[in-house]
Amino acid sequence: MRFMEAAVVVLRTFGRPMTAREIVDAAVERELLRPSGRTPVATMSAQLYRHANDGVIERVATPGPARAVRGTVRWNLVGETRGRRT
Repeated sequence: MRFMEAAVVVLRTFGRPMTAREIVDAAVERELLRPSGRTPVATMSAQLYRHANDGVIERVATPGPARAVRGTVRWNLVGETRGRRT
C-alpha cells in the first residue's frame, strides 16, 4: 500500500487529526505499510504536504508569526477538522 493510501485508511479509522509519526506508527502496526527506508516518518510527512491541496487530506495547525507553531501540525481528512486550519 502507498503512503497516502495508508494515511487515508488510518485517519478514517481513528477519526481525529494525527501527526505524521502517529500515522506511520498506526499504519505499520496494522501492516498497511512495510517501509524499507530509514525515514518513513519523513516520507509520510513529505507525501502529506504534497497532497495537502488535493481535497482529501488537510493540515490542521496553530498558526505562528511566520509558520505553524512547532509541534502543532496534525493531518486530517477534509471535512473532519476538529482544530484550527492554516
